[in-house]
This record gives sequence, C-alpha cells and structure tokens, in this order.
Amino acid sequence: MASSFPCCEIRQLLVHVYPGGSKAPGAERITVFYGRRGRPVKKPRFIPAELAHQWARKLQARRLGTVSVL
Repeated sequence: MASSFPCCEIRQLLVHVYPGGSKAPGAERITVFYGRRGRPVKKPRFIPAELAHQWARKLQARRLGTVSVL
C-alpha cells in the first residue's frame, strides 16, 4: 500500500542579510520577506511553491545573503 506524505503547495520566501558581511555566530542578521512579485514586503506572505523556488534561484544568484524557502 502506497503512503502519501503531506504536501504543502504554498511557501514563504525570505532572505537573511548580514550587514557586515560576517556570518559569525554573534553577528546581527536582518530577515527580509519577499512576496509574489519578487519584491520585499513587511510581513511574511504565502506564495505558490513553484514561484517561491523560482524567485529563490534568482535571489541566490544576486548573492544578497542566505535565501530560505519555508
């Protein structure tokens, strides 16, 4: 019998920016949330998973910081 795992079709996209460029354990980190149009927003937004991964690849290429899709 095949089991199905729970699948979430929506995700949140965020980037962790380190102002000094240092990723040391005690370094300050700023979290920036991104919306459906690939622009920063103030509150976390849910976007379709496919779009979130597409924007994550583009943001990762810009080397802004650590990109996460939750």
